[in-house]
Amino acid sequence: MADVLPSCRSPAAMKVAGGDELSAKEENVDGSAMAVDSDVNFEAEALKLRGQWELASVLNFLNVFEPLIGKSLRISAEEIEKGLIMPDSSLVELHIVLLKGILPPVSKMLNGSNAWVTVLCKKLAQWWPRVAEGEIPIKAFKGEEISNYKNLDPTKRLLLLKALCQIRADQDDAVSYISDCSKDKTQISCFQKDKFGGDGNGVSYWYDGNPFVGYRLYREVIKCDRKKKGKQKGSISLPKFSTRWETMATNLEEFHKVKDNFLCSKISSEFAVGRKIESDAIPVLEKLRKSKERSLKRKHRKSMLLNGFKKSCIVGVTRTCRIRAPVNYTFEEYNRAIDDAIGISRTLGCWLLLIM
Repeated sequence: MADVLPSCRSPAAMKVAGGDELSAKEENVDGSAMAVDSDVNFEAEALKLRGQWELASVLNFLNVFEPLIGKSLRISAEEIEKGLIMPDSSLVELHIVLLKGILPPVSKMLNGSNAWVTVLCKKLAQWWPRVAEGEIPIKAFKGEEISNYKNLDPTKRLLLLKALCQIRADQDDAVSYISDCSKDKTQISCFQKDKFGGDGNGVSYWYDGNPFVGYRLYREVIKCDRKKKGKQKGSISLPKFSTRWETMATNLEEFHKVKDNFLCSKISSEFAVGRKIESDAIPVLEKLRKSKERSLKRKHRKSMLLNGFKKSCIVGVTRTCRIRAPVNYTFEEYNRAIDDAIGISRTLGCWLLLIM
């Protein structure tokens, strides 16, 4: 009956209720809008970072000096971008590993959660004129550098990371590593990068990466503007160079897109780069994707088997409280229980060997 009766609320009350519902809807809309805005801002910041040649330099450093830094620190390019935009544990770990390799050692000061920022500022203050240009974005000052680092623009954090990589490359062990590798002509290509292509008029293409950091395709455009020094005849013109850096592809889909566009281009240099992408880059990326898919399937199967084994063991040992199985303290029952346990372990071992 209560559902059939008309509402006894006044129009004012109905307006208030409607206003509450409307405000709730607006709140939901605002929340989704904020999520969309954050995603858009993240993508915009990532594109801004990919337009900096310093990011490519950092990724190349991690690729070249991986044997020296250690294979335990394997961080992808996307994780570095995410850490530069929103500092996280992976970015902290990367900085700490690099700082520990710079003399004099400061491992004791890196135990604190944010102490690495202070150490970073002190190291950069000593080396900045030799590894970078302009004014250093952050300086150590009574602990304020920790909050200042969090408020830095991602591109500024990238400059600090690039300078830190340069300092790490100037250490004695890194110089010895380069010297030892230079004796082996097969490894000299790691330090002397060849162009992936170009038109010979200032446009160059670069291809770099490894299975852990990721593979990327870059385009570098160098322009030269000549300005006359004076109005008199025979005056010397001073060249002014400007560089534009662009990350063209970061995954298999983007490589395919660039390849298709270049193969349809009428410019011979772009067509040549498209053919090279098709022959050199695409097979590597496809093989890498298949390897990752197999690894994920293997982990999934392993987890399913382990979960199934645990459930079977739990089901096998549980008994109801009312009906208890009789216990026979005989050697036959004991041997039968041992054989059952061995059979289950052998079955699990065979399944694990099949999925490895």
